[in-house]
Amino acid sequence: MGQTNLGHYGVGTADQLKTNQLETIVTDRSELVKHLAEKARFLRINALALNNRTLHAGGALSSSDLLAVLFYHVLRIDPQNPDWADRDVFINSRGHACEPLFVAMADLGFFPWDDLQNIEEAGCHLHGLSATTTPGVEISMGSLGTGISIASGMALSMRTQQRPGRVYIITGDGELQEGLSWEGALTASKYGLENLVVIVDRNKYQSNDRGTEQVMPLEPLDDKFRAFGFAVRRIDGHDIGQVVEALEAAPLASGKPTCIIADTIKGKGVSFLESGHIHCGRFGRDIDPELLNQAISELETDAAAPLLRIDVRRQCDSVSEIALGSIANVFSEKLHEWAAKDPRVCYVGVDTMDVAFQEKYPDRAFDVGIAEQDELALATGLAMQGMIPLIQAWAPFTPLRNFDQLRTYLCRHNCNAKIIGWTLGLVNNSHGTTHHDLESTALYRVVPNLTVLTAFDDDQFRQAFDAAMAIDGPVVVLGPPEHYAPGADGLEDLPLPAHGDYVVGKSQWICRGSDATIVTYGPALRYAWQAAEKLRADGVAVGIINTTSIKPFDADIIAEAAAAAPAMLVVEEQTVIGGVGSAVAEVIAERRLTTAFRRMGIADQFVEDVGDWTYCRAGVGLAIDDVIRNVQELTQRGT
Repeated sequence: MGQTNLGHYGVGTADQLKTNQLETIVTDRSELVKHLAEKARFLRINALALNNRTLHAGGALSSSDLLAVLFYHVLRIDPQNPDWADRDVFINSRGHACEPLFVAMADLGFFPWDDLQNIEEAGCHLHGLSATTTPGVEISMGSLGTGISIASGMALSMRTQQRPGRVYIITGDGELQEGLSWEGALTASKYGLENLVVIVDRNKYQSNDRGTEQVMPLEPLDDKFRAFGFAVRRIDGHDIGQVVEALEAAPLASGKPTCIIADTIKGKGVSFLESGHIHCGRFGRDIDPELLNQAISELETDAAAPLLRIDVRRQCDSVSEIALGSIANVFSEKLHEWAAKDPRVCYVGVDTMDVAFQEKYPDRAFDVGIAEQDELALATGLAMQGMIPLIQAWAPFTPLRNFDQLRTYLCRHNCNAKIIGWTLGLVNNSHGTTHHDLESTALYRVVPNLTVLTAFDDDQFRQAFDAAMAIDGPVVVLGPPEHYAPGADGLEDLPLPAHGDYVVGKSQWICRGSDATIVTYGPALRYAWQAAEKLRADGVAVGIINTTSIKPFDADIIAEAAAAAPAMLVVEEQTVIGGVGSAVAEVIAERRLTTAFRRMGIADQFVEDVGDWTYCRAGVGLAIDDVIRNVQELTQRGT
């Protein structure tokens, strides 16, 4: 540990590079290749051993050879001074598959080795995606397809400032389905960024059991990059010698950016992972726990010395996430039900596919790959010619990445299309900021023609789905999450409150109280209900409204609540700016209602913490005790 990289092929002195060289500079070519191959195996073994919640085992193993050559041979970096002005910049474009990157950075001394043991734990700087919370990480990633544009901007800036560094970026092949990747490629070519090196980890898989050529074909990929103005070399990404030669040859042509397409194997080095059928997952939750030791054993075979330095202390029987429902299965159930009723119903997915639906209705199943803008634009076209698209949306990327297509096309033309999503709030806690869905409610509320519905559990989701299908126009249904991480206040054992008939434009009383009313929805309803139960036990009569219809908003129930109790608290796992709290405030102001009023939600901030759901909620003031305290303050019934 604490080693730093001489960089740029071991040429130069430490004084020239303002960094220290490796403990042993390898000058013999065969010894160099052997040394880097051992480093790659070291990265693979310890990346797997981390066994973090969002472990992207396949991509981590396919990219380890590339990362080994970059970090132990090519990059000009100084771990003791990560912001050194003349450094090279590395970008992990996809954000995930970050485990071998973190292992290399810890090994080189960017941060203490022991930090690896706490990846994704409460308060740790190591997230499930590479982020600038970690020393030496240049940019927080996770929203796919953005890396080449950002790398081009960095390369332009370095060239304009006459700084000697280069920008190296590893992009997943699946994320090249995002149109922004090619916009960035055009910019890089236009400005002749020969200090930019794009490396494609071409492992040919992007989702479980689904190859890129099945989801959205990319080949001929080398011809595409050449057509976009890059100098291109295609290599075997697991042949260390080829990787070294290609990176040493960069830039491949004067006045052009370089693209190295590295053909790799997803899950490289582990027999049961090399099929590509495991996209991501944790041993003990998604993968047989016994296989972790087998994987490490396979990777250590014939190693010159023991390579495992991670304490595999994560007990595989303790990593289960708490199930809240089976919303994906319910979605499939309703999709099939409505497709059987109406031949106009079709499925539009983004790197998703209901295989049973595709087999039964092959002419009505469409997957655009990782391309959220295309997803809604395609759905607009389908709807305008008489189909009814059911769109499986990954939040927060819908609506953040395709808001223009939502507003200007799908909703402006009042298309009969349904957007179905179910990751509202902080439930994607281990991924960090890019995967928190905290703005959807505010964004959806401002779009004309759009109906926005919510559901608390599987049964209510069925009701919301049917209500959406009865509307001739665009509808968003925000369903409940399927699971969340352990440490969740015992909420998994909470009896679900009963709910009545589902009516668009009307929200529901869960219970009534004469002291205060909590207005809530989505995942927040679960802990608001728990807080209300505790308050009632202390003699505070608290009612709860489940906001099942966000748009149109039920103003009458707010007026009813203001008349029934002197205090009102909105609890939502969304931004307080423009969310349901804003909708309630508008009603109170416009109708001149008299009530003590307060909003709880996400303040004007990014949530950079990772950890279990309880920890993340507490960090933004949404713990059960926070709800209780706010009600007590509003009612002046504190203890």
